[in-house]
Order: sequence, then C-alpha cells, then structure tokens
Amino acid sequence: MNKIEKRINENLNNIKLPKFDLNNLEKKGYVYMEKKRKLPIMATISTLCVVCLLFIGGLYYNNNYKVVSKVGIDVNPSVELKVNQKEKVLEVVANNEDGKKIISNMDLKGSDINVAVNALIGSMVKNGYINELANSILISVENNDNTKAETLRQEILNQIDMENLSIISQTVNEEKELTDLAKEYNISLGKVKIIKQIMANNNLLTFEQLSSLSINELNLILKDENTSGTASEKAYIGEDKAKEIALKHANVTNITNYKIELDFDDVMVYEIEFKANNKEYDYEINALTGDIIEYEIDNNEISNNNSSNSSNNTTTDKITKDEAKQIALKHANVTNITNYEIELDDNKYEIEFKANKKEYEYEINATTGKIIKYSIDNNYKEPNPIISKEEAKQIALDHANVTNITNYEIELDDNKYEIEFKANNKEYSYEINATTGKIIEYEIDTD
Repeated sequence: MNKIEKRINENLNNIKLPKFDLNNLEKKGYVYMEKKRKLPIMATISTLCVVCLLFIGGLYYNNNYKVVSKVGIDVNPSVELKVNQKEKVLEVVANNEDGKKIISNMDLKGSDINVAVNALIGSMVKNGYINELANSILISVENNDNTKAETLRQEILNQIDMENLSIISQTVNEEKELTDLAKEYNISLGKVKIIKQIMANNNLLTFEQLSSLSINELNLILKDENTSGTASEKAYIGEDKAKEIALKHANVTNITNYKIELDFDDVMVYEIEFKANNKEYDYEINALTGDIIEYEIDNNEISNNNSSNSSNNTTTDKITKDEAKQIALKHANVTNITNYEIELDDNKYEIEFKANKKEYEYEINATTGKIIKYSIDNNYKEPNPIISKEEAKQIALDHANVTNITNYEIELDDNKYEIEFKANNKEYSYEINATTGKIIEYEIDTD
C-alpha cells in the first residue's frame, strides 16, 4: 500500500456519521417518506394471463362442447343428436331398441350434423326401416333460439341426400306437457308434437291410439301440405281395390259424387262416399285386409221432388215401435240381439242393437215404414270394464299432488273421464282413459 492510499484509509476511519432520530427529524421539519411496496410486474402479468385463459377457455367450451341444439330423427327407430355451436355432433343417443340397432358401431362424434343425419338415414334404409312401403321420416330441431332452430331445420332439410323420402320437419320446445307425455309413452318429443297436431284436427282420436303408430302412418293421417314428398301407401290394398270392394257390396256400377280418403279409425281405413240409385253410400274398408268395417246407406236422398217424401204424405198414422223393430231385424237378418234401443224423433224411429259381433243402427220412417238410413259396424268389440269415477278422481289428484279441491266435476264421454277441479289457486283439467286409467292429457292453469 503506498502512502496516499494509507492516508485516505486513515481519514475514512476517522469520519463519524451523525445519529438520526426520526422523531427529532419530524420535530425539526424534516419529512420522512416510507417507500411504497409495488406489486411485482410478473404477478400482474400472471393474473391477466389467468383471466385471458379463463375467457378463451369459456369460448372454446361454448363453441366445442356445449350442447346448443338437439336434432331428433324418427321412423320407428328414434335417435337424438346433440350438437354444438359449430353444428358438430357431440353425442348420439338412441331413444329405443331400434335406435340402438341403427347407430350400431358408427362413431359420429365430431361429425358435421348433415353428414351424421345422412349416415343415420342410410343405416335406416340398410336395415329395412325405410323402404317403398314406409318412406316417411320425422326431423325435429330443438334450440332455445327459435330463429336458429328454424335455420338449422331448413339447412338439414336441404342437405338430406336421399330420393323418394317423405320428410316431416319441425322445430320443438321442451314444454312440460309434451315432455311428460314423451316420458309416459316412451316416445320422442318430436313425435308427441305431431300426435298433438293430429288430435287438434280430429278430436275423436286419442293420444294412446296414435302413440303406437309409425311415422309413415302418422304422416298419412296428418296430410300436412308442408311435408316434403308423398307418404307411401304401398303397404295397403290401394284406392282402386277399395273402390271395387265397395261397389261390389253395394251392387252398383254407375255412381256420382265419388270420394275416397285414407284415414285412421283404430286401424288404417279407406273412407268412401258415393251416390247411386238416389241413395247415399258410406263405406269404411280396412286398408290392409280389404274387409268392410262399416257401411251406411241413406235411402232418404230426394230426387225430382219424389212424391214419397214424408212431408207430402197425407196420412198421419204411424207404425208401432214393435213394427219398426221387426223391419230392422228382418233387413239385418238377425233374431238374437242385445243392447236394443229405439226412439221416435222427427217422424222417424232411430234403432240401435248388437248381434253377431256387429253393431246396427237404423232410421225408419214412422209413417211409411221405409228404411231411411242404416249402418252396420263389423268392427264392434265389447267394451272392457271401466274404472270407477272415484278411481279416476284419485288418479288425477295423485298426479296433481293435491288433496283439498273445489269446483270438482267429472264426466264420462267416449271411454274417457273428463275431470276438472281447483286447488292452490290453480285450475286443473284431466282426460283419463276409462279402461286403462292412463292420463291421456292434462292442463294446469295458474292464472
């Protein structure tokens, strides 16, 4: 160490620093500032990254894994496709055993919805569920946004690559009444909606009757102008054969006002109407077998002011009820009858009876004894025993989960109990099958 360095070190060691008293400094007017702690930059960046990742992850989930639409395909097999925002299939669900057979080993997850729909329809054709005898399918689209549901419905309809199909397409919503019926009858929401639409057009049909029918049969009954393609009738005898059967039975050839329609009345039937020899004829013919289920002949068709019109008949004497009964039984060619009823109304006897597993109805002119009109129902079946009113009431109350009710009313009509009551500021309406005790439909008004 040289002399200069030695001297500097000695001087540094001799320097004495003053003692700082913070309280003293404040008294003397000095201000002491404590340095604030800053959040490290890396921590801030990390927080922002987490927020961004959550946001991006949410978008990714919504676009790729969230179910936004459901597409139902019904023939007899029933299948439901769950679809994401990008119209990619997330899951394929079979609603019945036939649906499982259709899906088989196909892996449609991740497929475009249109590709999946065509693949499933192709499988239905391959397995014989869609053919020339039954060519109808039902496509039902569900989405919380009705506009998006309609757009997807139209897109799927346009992309179905199959000829000679008759396609019923619709949008659906999960209304409680519809979902309850779907669960009760183990059918799809889309099929429930179609059945309700048919019942709105024909209140004589019941949900229970229609729920077991195929989509092709429902399509034939529905007669919806918006359905694409024509439902096949090749499983049935055909209109020409049905007409031939009716004319042969009526023993006529020259007819006018001819009408024929395929409809449902417990079975698929051809309903035929025509006029001949101043009479009106109505026939119901089993569309599968060609059997005449029921027919009616109205002899009261007036032509050229026929002088036999009862209003021009000067006599006021009437035949007796027994005479009217004998006319009907002789015409029907029966002797042993049950459930006999007769009533005089507007100068005509209205007679009903059952014989030989058939149901007969006659209208006979009370003055002349002429048969005005008659019908024979060949499809009559003795009704099964029905449940009591109390049993029907209890079924409704159990379903509604109420005990104290007011304004209770019950009525038996056409083998169903119609029940109404009030409870808990709500109005309840039920229709219950009088034979099986099943709830056909119900309505709850909370207003």
